[in-house]
Amino acid sequence: YTETTAADATQRAEKTLDGGAPGDFSLVAAIAERSELQNQLFVRYRRPLLQVFLQRRIASHAADDLLQRTFLQAIKKIRAEGLDDPGNLGGYLYRTACKLAAGYWRGELSRHHDNDGEALSELSDEALTLEERLDHEQLAKHVRDLMDHLPVKRDREVLERFYLHEEPRTSIRESLQLTDLQFNHVLWRARQRFGDILRRHGFASRESGAAPSIQG
Repeated sequence: YTETTAADATQRAEKTLDGGAPGDFSLVAAIAERSELQNQLFVRYRRPLLQVFLQRRIASHAADDLLQRTFLQAIKKIRAEGLDDPGNLGGYLYRTACKLAAGYWRGELSRHHDNDGEALSELSDEALTLEERLDHEQLAKHVRDLMDHLPVKRDREVLERFYLHEEPRTSIRESLQLTDLQFNHVLWRARQRFGDILRRHGFASRESGAAPSIQG
């Protein structure tokens, strides 16, 4: 992975973000209205935003956290007051990501923050990993064994019940006595931890911060 390749990737990411995209206006409206189209926020902008953080030499786990903050800030602003230029959502996300990256290096961001999983859970879980899905036949042979590597029992239980057994999140949440926000936080972190295990075993993509879809 050469410096030239990294520079090219950064240039492509900035081009995607800067100046907006044809569907930005519709996407902003969808986020405000909580319609199904809002899932495209992750699909369209996750990869270029991650590149913004990684290009600034921010570690992948911190980049994932900053990515989440970027999306949450955008969602909250759109729903609370709207954007000055809804046709340039990419530009807003890019500026927000750059500010968060700068704040990260200045030590201005608290280590713990409100993940507001409720806002993120309104976006399709599949949208988080659409571009990083693994081949299901290959993954089905390994996923149960790899889950045994998770050090936290609750992580294993949540992932197995939610993905492998496809139980409704409500029944899982109630059986574990978790609030909506707590469950979404547990699921988010469990997917990240499982994503780390997948990467160590050579399955996950180079940028994936969440575990891939693992039904099978």
